[in-house]
Amino acid sequence: MQVRHWLRPPRLMLVVFVGVALVSSGALGWLGWLLLAQDAALDVQRRQEALDQAADRAAAAMQRAIADLQSRTSAEPDATVRLPSGVSRLSLAPGVIRVWPEDSLLYYPFPARPPAAPSEAFDRGEQYEFADRDLYLAAREYSRLVRSANPAVRAGALARLARVRRKQHDAGAALVAYEQLSQIRDADVEGLPATLVATVGRASVLEAEGRLSELRREADALRLDLSRGRWRLLKTEYEFYSMQAASWLGMKPTRDANATVRADAVGWLWQKLNSPTPAARDAFALLEGPTLVTWRANQTGLDAVVAEPAFLASLCASAAPSNLRCALSDPEGRTLVGDRPPTRMVATRTAAAAGLPWTLHVSAAPNPIASPPSPRRRLLTLTFGVVGLVLLAGWYFILRAITRELRVSRLQSDFVAAVSHEFRSPLTSMSHIAEMLAHDRFPNDELRRRSFDVLVRDTDRLRRLVEGLLDFGRFEAGAAALRLETVDVAALLRVTVADFQERVAQDGYRIELTGASDAITARADREALARALWNLLDNAVKYSPECRTVWVEMSRQSDQLSIGVQDHGIGIPIAEQGEIFDRFVRGGDSKARRISGTGIGLAMVREIVRAHGGEILLSSEPGRGSRFTVVLRTAGGMA
Repeated sequence: MQVRHWLRPPRLMLVVFVGVALVSSGALGWLGWLLLAQDAALDVQRRQEALDQAADRAAAAMQRAIADLQSRTSAEPDATVRLPSGVSRLSLAPGVIRVWPEDSLLYYPFPARPPAAPSEAFDRGEQYEFADRDLYLAAREYSRLVRSANPAVRAGALARLARVRRKQHDAGAALVAYEQLSQIRDADVEGLPATLVATVGRASVLEAEGRLSELRREADALRLDLSRGRWRLLKTEYEFYSMQAASWLGMKPTRDANATVRADAVGWLWQKLNSPTPAARDAFALLEGPTLVTWRANQTGLDAVVAEPAFLASLCASAAPSNLRCALSDPEGRTLVGDRPPTRMVATRTAAAAGLPWTLHVSAAPNPIASPPSPRRRLLTLTFGVVGLVLLAGWYFILRAITRELRVSRLQSDFVAAVSHEFRSPLTSMSHIAEMLAHDRFPNDELRRRSFDVLVRDTDRLRRLVEGLLDFGRFEAGAAALRLETVDVAALLRVTVADFQERVAQDGYRIELTGASDAITARADREALARALWNLLDNAVKYSPECRTVWVEMSRQSDQLSIGVQDHGIGIPIAEQGEIFDRFVRGGDSKARRISGTGIGLAMVREIVRAHGGEILLSSEPGRGSRFTVVLRTAGGMA
């Protein structure tokens, strides 16, 4: 029985609507998902085809670049021909290494330095220095050799003189000797360039003297000369002095990766040139680094081109479009350039298939520029969007209508219950008194007179209730015609307040009226306006169970008059103030406190005030009371 009662209209309509909405939305969503999934699969296929095409174009571009590098090995070296960035040209022959650009090697596979001075030239000075420990005679002997015409002898003598001055703790003289040594550019000192020995010697003296700022300048100059390949050093020598310069600068040794792999490639080619097995006529190889080396054997040695990591990275970047990512890996699977693609959307060209020294990987960039959706996807999205909006709009209005019907049904039920209660109380009292009068059960005339007073009061209550319901019905149906006339609203307010005061005085309520002493006229229906004021007063008294005073204030501003009814009752929550003037609506606190009412009083007030061309305002705070203000046009301000 309860289920059948719950499923009665309009709840049955709500259940049907929810079921239809769920089924239709589910079917629409499933169909849209299938179509979009098919479109996404087609898009993935198109993207894979685009990647494959891009990979083929990139492989072809790399083949052309390698062919260009190979062609450069057979051309005559020309200093005026500009090589691509990251590419070096080499020419190797027994005992000879030529590099373009010049001075671009950090170190060499073999030293090529001018002959050093004969060691016997310094025997006497070293005898004084080490055997006799006579630094004075050693310094005089080295000073004599400094004036030699042989640069190698002068360089060796200056280096030894500076060493002796340091032993004598004469830093200034040692620095002078190293400065003179740095001016001899085509001489070696014990297998090292004289200028390198001078630079390192000065830095050592400055370090011993604690002259840190000068030491940093000297060490920075040494680091810069090493990075530029100023001296023809072996790899071990280069690494030793690089570490020494970094130590003086207080930093970790750093080196140019491209310059390092270039020097290592020269060493690798040098070993191939001097190996027992003759080098191939024309070949290329991929070294660690990564470095691409291509060479061609000639009658005396090898002509080669070295492509450094920077060139390979630029080649990989230029071969693939800007919205794609390129990566290279060696045959063992180690990544050489770029990052291996983490996604499955990748086009791979192996070294054997593409004729390249490496395996090529082309994939979508990590954050590519979003490509516009396909026309098919746009059409699908637009279609389902429109259908979805139409369904949502329809569901919204239908649900709103059903919700409103449910609310009206609930309010009507509450109204019927409230009206029944309002009728039951006076009818019960009148029925009881009538029965006692019919059977003459009153013992004396005083009780009989009191019973007549009760009958009059309850009859008046029923009359007002019935008239209120009838008037409200007429206003709702639009059948109520106002009989407008010029009315002294102040006098009408005084009479209405006096009548209402007489009715509620026995319950201890007091109505205080201010501002209604002077006449204020307006075009109004006397009875309708009086009923609206009476309803406001009745509402203030009903909802002020503790404070027994209601304040009524009348005022005039220009061509408007205001009538405010203020109470210090239970107040109206903000959430309920927007609908308190709707028909059958009563506040939640009134139901909880079991305050009598039908829910049409304020609705009738609003209809009456609107019919007079005015407005009613509400200001309320829970626990602090409410103020209803009726605003009307005065007779002089009405058109």
